[in-house]
Amino acid sequence: GPAEAALPVLTAAAALRESSARCPDYRLADGEDGREALSGLVGVFARTRPGVLNADPVDESDGGLWMETFARLTGGAVETMPELLGPAAVSSVNELCDCLYVPLKQWCAYQILQVYARDAEPLQSGDDDVAIPPGTERALSAWRDGMDGEEANELEEDVLVAAAWLPERIMSLLEGIAAESDPSHPDSRPPARLMGDLLAWITTLDALDAAGSVDMRNRSSISGYIKKTGALGCIMNAALRVADLDVLKDESIFSCVEVGGRDDFVLQRVAALAVFRSVESLPTLVKTWYGDDCPRFLRQRLGNFVENVVAPATLERELDRIKSATSFGDMSVKGSLVSREVTATYYQDECQLSVTITMPRTFPLRNVEVDCEKTKGVADNRWGRWALQIMLMLNGKDGSILDALLLWKQNVDKEFEGVEPCPICYSVLCIKTHQMPNLECTNCHNKFHTTCLYKWFQSSGKSVCVLCQQPWSGRRV
Repeated sequence: GPAEAALPVLTAAAALRESSARCPDYRLADGEDGREALSGLVGVFARTRPGVLNADPVDESDGGLWMETFARLTGGAVETMPELLGPAAVSSVNELCDCLYVPLKQWCAYQILQVYARDAEPLQSGDDDVAIPPGTERALSAWRDGMDGEEANELEEDVLVAAAWLPERIMSLLEGIAAESDPSHPDSRPPARLMGDLLAWITTLDALDAAGSVDMRNRSSISGYIKKTGALGCIMNAALRVADLDVLKDESIFSCVEVGGRDDFVLQRVAALAVFRSVESLPTLVKTWYGDDCPRFLRQRLGNFVENVVAPATLERELDRIKSATSFGDMSVKGSLVSREVTATYYQDECQLSVTITMPRTFPLRNVEVDCEKTKGVADNRWGRWALQIMLMLNGKDGSILDALLLWKQNVDKEFEGVEPCPICYSVLCIKTHQMPNLECTNCHNKFHTTCLYKWFQSSGKSVCVLCQQPWSGRRV
């Protein structure tokens, strides 16, 4: 079979990789030949029946040597040549997602998928070329039922962005998990199935972060899609019931999925990581679930875990991202793990603009506080609007501190150029789309973001101008 035929190549590749580890200047199978060889081996692994890839390395006749050798190669390739493993991961991405549900294949499949998920490249590119999977098309049709045109278009845009970055199999999982889960027995799934769900979920969150690093609007769109699927509540409910949340201060929450941590690759540790990554990457969705749907007996457990593990680690990782950011220009940003504060100072037209963001010990279960009072040379109502912008992004839009500060700087620049903010969200640039106000009331001539205005129409039940209260008659500008 394919596995037996590939065994000599696999064994040689593993041996060469181990030799190259002792020779820093040696590059294993570099170039197109290397990518093709790895893609072929990953394809054989992903498509071969688990019975052939036996876990017992002693019994060579039934494929045990193949699986053990492939695991060694995978671990080495993830650490030393992810640029060659990336194309292999993408070429078999959906089959690898299926492998997450096969105990024998879970570790290798997850390691390879991480190379795809952390690469800041979409699986599909170009707005006109992104194909929405058939199952997602059906889900989208059901979700759009009863929506007005603008809301439906916004949802379709979210789905298109998600389809560009997420594999079809993962989208199918996210859309089906809520329907398949039993709210009264969330822990009724077999361990292998739950382990697969959690690994696929962590992969999703890593892809979300990679997409957000390219364009913060991607984060908003993909989190909007995830919210629509209802998957987060099901994952949190199941993960919290089995997770080992007793993480020591000197122990990494990520050790269970690191190449050297195969002994920790167990359901209880992976479940803890799934909870951690959910809080870190989808803070607003987690906060909403915690406030509305989290079972009472899990609330204290989650609160303690957030305060003792997630919040300190998340702030530290966020400060590291801020230190390495190159897009601040002449804005200075500094932060402290002790005071849990991040302060940004920006000079514009002889005005000193300052914002201090304070993270509570249980963020995101409690909202951040934003203080712009140290700003000099700007009217109170103006810096008050800026504080609201940042709070809205951090407390309601799954944004990071880095994203919020960059958007604040862009808004400040636009305001000093004379652009008036939207009277609904108090921001020049729409938090989700980054568009400027583009709908003008023909009566009072105030301008609004399209998204903000139609959401206001929907929530108020009236089609009148927010400010002049006359029946809406507007034009695009």
